[in-house]
Amino acid sequence: MRQGARLPQLVPALAAVAAVRTAHAPALSDELTRIGGTPPTTPSSTTETSATPPATPGATPAPAPAPPTPQEVVAALEHSADSAGRAAAGQSGYRAGLLASISAACTAAHTVTLAGQAP
Repeated sequence: MRQGARLPQLVPALAAVAAVRTAHAPALSDELTRIGGTPPTTPSSTTETSATPPATPGATPAPAPAPPTPQEVVAALEHSADSAGRAAAGQSGYRAGLLASISAACTAAHTVTLAGQAP
């Protein structure tokens, strides 16, 4: 089966992964704020998110970037799991638990939810 033919079947799995990652984002942002760091800013639906100048009339717009392949998603989740796990090892209490939870969720996402999607 070609990979392109399999992509629609991945939509529910990718949506589940996105939901879990989205759920962790505010907890991580809140913890960064609590410890005095500045969480990364995320564009709101009312803010202009384009860093490119306005389009010139008659100009052809640049094509949208290609979405990541399933293999790239799995690799990113593996990297995130490893990074969060290493960070958790150096923490204690709530912070260690939050980072361990993120690591576990990323591991589950790439080993269970997206199992068999990367070579």
